[in-house]
Amino acid sequence: MGFFKTVFDEFGKKTGKALGNKLYGAYADDERVGVNRGKLKEESDGVKIASEIRKSEFKIEKERAKLEREQVENEKQQESLAEILNIELDPSNKEEFIKAITTLLVYVDLWGKTNSSDEHLIAAKSKFDTGIALLQATDSNNPMISYFQHKKAEWKKEKKIGNIKLLILIIVCLAILIGVAFFADKL
Repeated sequence: MGFFKTVFDEFGKKTGKALGNKLYGAYADDERVGVNRGKLKEESDGVKIASEIRKSEFKIEKERAKLEREQVENEKQQESLAEILNIELDPSNKEEFIKAITTLLVYVDLWGKTNSSDEHLIAAKSKFDTGIALLQATDSNNPMISYFQHKKAEWKKEKKIGNIKLLILIIVCLAILIGVAFFADKL
């Protein structure tokens, strides 16, 4: 009977440890008994520290990637601003002059719709307006003048519609806040 008693005792001990570990977490039986307590505690602290180091390294790498993306984006914006500022408006060559104004029109259209930096939009619009004025002064019968002026009027209309939408949104929000405050007082 000695062999079976030992087997059953060992089975009970292992089952109890498994249940204790399940209920109270890993190493629960060793902390209860006090076996190798210091060694397990040090290992556990080491694992925690290593995990924290990996997390902080991941955060640093993520932040570095974000900064690199922002730097690339800023460089692209600076290049596009330099392109706008370097566009030559020379009315002596009509084809190149109209091509330059059309390029500025595309920039204004693109940045106006994507809500890009105001600096770019202002620079492109300013150059575009200057180009239209020069074109009117040098060749007032050019058919492209009416197209450019139509686009300019279209931008003003889009801006006005955007301002009206913003005003409506503000009014609706205020009405909701007043309604909530009014009904909250009644409760």
